[in-house]
Amino acid sequence: MKERLITLGLAVSALALFYILFLPKPQSANPAAALPTSVETGPNGYQAAWRWLKTEGIPVVSLRDRYGRLNSKSASWPPEGNVMLTTLPQKEPVNPKEATLLDLWVERGNTLVVMAALHDTPLWTVGDERLVEEAGRITRLKFEVVDAEEAAPAKAPDKAPAKAPTTAPTTAPAGTPAPRQPVTAALRDMLAARSSTLEPRGAHPLLDGVRAVSVISELPASRWRASPMDRSAVLQIGQVAGSGDAALWLRRQGRGQIITFAVASIFSNRVIGLEDNARLLSNLIAWSRASGGAVIFDDAHQGLVSYYDAKAFFADPRLHRTLGWIVFLWFVFVLGVQRLRPRVRTWNPADVTAFIAMSGEFFAATVAPAETGARLCANFFNSLRRRLNLPEDGAPVWAWLDAQAPVRAGDLAELRRLHDRIEAGRGVDLIRLQNLLSQMQGKLA
Repeated sequence: MKERLITLGLAVSALALFYILFLPKPQSANPAAALPTSVETGPNGYQAAWRWLKTEGIPVVSLRDRYGRLNSKSASWPPEGNVMLTTLPQKEPVNPKEATLLDLWVERGNTLVVMAALHDTPLWTVGDERLVEEAGRITRLKFEVVDAEEAAPAKAPDKAPAKAPTTAPTTAPAGTPAPRQPVTAALRDMLAARSSTLEPRGAHPLLDGVRAVSVISELPASRWRASPMDRSAVLQIGQVAGSGDAALWLRRQGRGQIITFAVASIFSNRVIGLEDNARLLSNLIAWSRASGGAVIFDDAHQGLVSYYDAKAFFADPRLHRTLGWIVFLWFVFVLGVQRLRPRVRTWNPADVTAFIAMSGEFFAATVAPAETGARLCANFFNSLRRRLNLPEDGAPVWAWLDAQAPVRAGDLAELRRLHDRIEAGRGVDLIRLQNLLSQMQGKLA
């Protein structure tokens, strides 16, 4: 029992070390942290928008490859008149080559809709530090954080302090400190979800019939200002209600255009049914998509790819369940079936006769019969040549044997016949040959 416990402890330690060092850990299954893809039915996904567009007869595509696929001649969508929705930050960042191919696709006459988590902070964006760089590379806009003091309105001059009362308040004894909000309550208020609203900034077809667009942010967010990186004109057509911060930009690029939202969750399953969010999406598709064009959801850069992805493979819970069953069965085999200590056996001396018989069977199964017969004849003739002081080369001495009276003529003739068969590579009766040679050797002794 002690040996089994030691084996169990060592096996568990080895498996734990292997898991820690070599296997990537599965991602959290928290629905709030799920990535925004067209197949995600949680609050962050676009499954509701996907089904709605498909019901309306609009072609929808889940892009599960790099942006080079957009310019492929074998694509199921036309070369122009399409709309692609992408959300930032991306799990799989865009490389420089992809950015160039994406620019070519937009300039050909397509619309890119970028939804960047600037004015909102969904839970799935926590820990990502590439947002500003990715947004600038795709939209060609330079984003800068608005200073809180700069954004705050001018304060009125301070009034003279009121005269302190001559008597203490009657609601609390003198010297009692003012009540403070508990730390947990303050932290809960800081981490509570925040709702805000986007509103039009002037008239534009994209905002026709749109009065307010609902935005929900799980965590606090900064305030941003955008400016073009080149000389192209950028139209600000939407802003955050109350603060006036721009939150919707339109930029022409070749024959196409880039529409940038400063919020990431504007068309997610959670908020698409609130306020005028669905109306805004409807205007965007109707105004940007040409007849026959498709609405493309950029799922590849959120980890939903058709090519091999090692991270996704190791993060798949089915892999970990399979490994768990393999480990469980291995433990059952090692601890339940495998014998950890060999059974003690009494000493048994070797039988010489059985040893010789087994050795003979081994050589008989390994060496060809013709080679065995040739070796028997060579040993016999070498013993005779040694007696006659002749070189021991295994050559027959037929003349000498014929002159020996003890050797019968019939036995010598049979030996000649067997030797000729051996020389010709044919099989012989080895038992008969061995008996014949032993009889002659005994008569010549």
